[in-house]
Amino acid sequence: MKTEDDGHVLLEVVADLVGGNRHSRHSIASKTGRSLATADRWVSQIRKAFPSIRKTKEGKTTWWQLPESRRDAPTKRATAGVCVAASLASIFDGSQHERNLKDARDYLVKASGTVVGDLDRKFFFAPKGGETALPERAGDLDAVIDGLFNETYVSFRYAHRDGRTESLEVRPLTLVIFDHQFYLVALRDSGERYGFRFSRMTDVEAEDRKFSYPPKGEYDPATVFAPLFGIHLSSSEGAVEDVHVALHGEWAAFAMTHRWHPSQQVVPQGDGSVVVQLRVVLCPEVQTWVLGFGEAAMVIRPHRLRERIASRVRRSADAYGKTPSLAKAGARRTAETKRATSRTRRG
Repeated sequence: MKTEDDGHVLLEVVADLVGGNRHSRHSIASKTGRSLATADRWVSQIRKAFPSIRKTKEGKTTWWQLPESRRDAPTKRATAGVCVAASLASIFDGSQHERNLKDARDYLVKASGTVVGDLDRKFFFAPKGGETALPERAGDLDAVIDGLFNETYVSFRYAHRDGRTESLEVRPLTLVIFDHQFYLVALRDSGERYGFRFSRMTDVEAEDRKFSYPPKGEYDPATVFAPLFGIHLSSSEGAVEDVHVALHGEWAAFAMTHRWHPSQQVVPQGDGSVVVQLRVVLCPEVQTWVLGFGEAAMVIRPHRLRERIASRVRRSADAYGKTPSLAKAGARRTAETKRATSRTRRG
């Protein structure tokens, strides 16, 4: 799964080349912790951005290096791409990684000889809430990233949603940005993959103990997350199902230009509504997604999802039929105030 962090890592490789260093596919993979396939894709992108890049072979290794006269002259296309990538810096609110992204942007813009002002306003990313643990917990984020880069165990205390806490030492696999929050996908000692919410991780340390990062055939985040609608890996144990949801009114028009999942298909209906078709695991996030449309949505299939949504809608309607306890307390206080005022006037 490609994450916003890819732009940051690729920028570091470009900065190396601009600074006079050379890279091979193996050195890129080693430096970034990415696969050789990703390194090959990045080499292809760099060659397009820097047409003058020089290729040399030493034995079986192919090296790439910018000529002396062009090391400080990235193309305008590369410069624009850096500006777009650096707009994601706000995800790392207040941490050194936010500054790193902007420093790399400013360096390459200057190197290109292009005069561009107001970059923070021209390229802007609006995080949906953002990572609540930042900037105060920037050090913990650094420890997670160190563990990923160096392929070492990461230890921390973790607070589960049910209030349980435990001390863990895990093998970090992927830093995932989901709904603008950070999650660490890691292997427990049992071999189970688990997505840990970064904001619930405390006392994070990158240990010295090394581990072997699994090959792509054994672990590929793109494959792991493909059938999921959310972030919870435990949901991946269920079967992938066809989910059809009818949307009406303004949501029907919205669905024609919006994508909630890679498997999504939107089928217009004769009455102006649409049917959104997904192939996903029935994780809790699917129910939350449907309920978010309110009365504009109706589940067509599968039947058990339809029944769950109907049951939750009925319970919600029942709850709205009752007077909230806070409203009752407020009404009592108002009545008591009126009685006290009345007694004072009579006195």
